[in-house]
Amino acid sequence: MLRELITEDLIIPQLARREKEGVIKELCALFSRAGVVEEVEKFEEAIRSREGIESTAIGQGVAIPHGRSETVKRLAVAFGGSKEGVEFASLDGKPVHLIFMIAAPLDVKKEYLQTVARIVRLLKIKDLKEKLLKSRSVGDVLEVLQEFDSRYPAEVEVRTKEGRVIHKS
Repeated sequence: MLRELITEDLIIPQLARREKEGVIKELCALFSRAGVVEEVEKFEEAIRSREGIESTAIGQGVAIPHGRSETVKRLAVAFGGSKEGVEFASLDGKPVHLIFMIAAPLDVKKEYLQTVARIVRLLKIKDLKEKLLKSRSVGDVLEVLQEFDSRYPAEVEVRTKEGRVIHKS
């Protein structure tokens, strides 16, 4: 369930930064403060390394930066919103407004893929995506996550192609 992975201390409804590097630091700091990540610099490097392969800004105003590292204690997700948009080297060239950053230990594989698939499923639901875009408080974001989890409590079928998660509706 997304609500179990995204706790209130891992949510920034309105990010302070508007550039990719600043947002990465801002969201990684949440993991550090929440006790999810022991060495934030190492985790930031895992995120940057993944971004160096290909941008995780998948288009339509969404980015899902993710990293696995020995410094991550447990699987968790941080959420950041941006009304103005963040330049994130998106595949469609447009600014990003919704960012879900995933932190995972090295040994977590199935749950990691399930998390990516659940986030993608959430963002494909037009009314929930709109509610996230309009969220101005931690409570607003938590409400959307709770609604999603109640609508889709089951595990998501996950397939991969060339190392990327392919979501099946």
